[in-house]
Amino acid sequence: MDRACQSISNPIFFPPHLLAGYAKGLGYAAATTAGLLFLMSQLVATDIEEPAVQSLAPIKPIHMPKQVIITENYEAPAPPQKVIEQPTMRTEETEVVPVKIDVVIGTPTPVTATGVQISRDPPPVYKAKPRYPNAALRRGIEGYVVVEFTVTKTGAVRDARVVGGYDSKGNPTNVFNRSAIAAAERFKYRPQMEDGQAVERYGVRNRISYKLAE
Repeated sequence: MDRACQSISNPIFFPPHLLAGYAKGLGYAAATTAGLLFLMSQLVATDIEEPAVQSLAPIKPIHMPKQVIITENYEAPAPPQKVIEQPTMRTEETEVVPVKIDVVIGTPTPVTATGVQISRDPPPVYKAKPRYPNAALRRGIEGYVVVEFTVTKTGAVRDARVVGGYDSKGNPTNVFNRSAIAAAERFKYRPQMEDGQAVERYGVRNRISYKLAE
């Protein structure tokens, strides 16, 4: 009972080994602080020079070429020429001129009771109107053209050619030839029939007249 009371009355709050640890830690802290202060003093005492700045290469002057403005005299375009009014075109077409054939090779031509041979050109179905040539309009020329062609089995025109072209005074002229050929090539006929079959008809002629409107 006495021993228990005696051990409690003298407690040890700071053991010796703890005090030694604290002292060692304070020593380390003091040494670290001293080292840092020494380094800072050395840095403050050192003269730090600013690095030299390299000079930039000089920029060469830029020479801009002078702008030269070239002016030209502007000439207004010539006024348009007055359009010549063309007179109204009027064309006339006459009947087909039959062709005389001396020799006929093929099936015999039908004859009537009186012995007269029947020879008829295929009837036209469509005749295109020709275009009045500008050269004839400017010169005021009238006339006509006789064209000759072949009517095919389908009724179309083939191998159209000019037999003769004349003006209103009967003088030969070719001013209407191209227009007459172009119109004749667009003609349509009913095919020639022989023995119930369509055949070609050669040497069909047509007269195309050209007259100016009055």
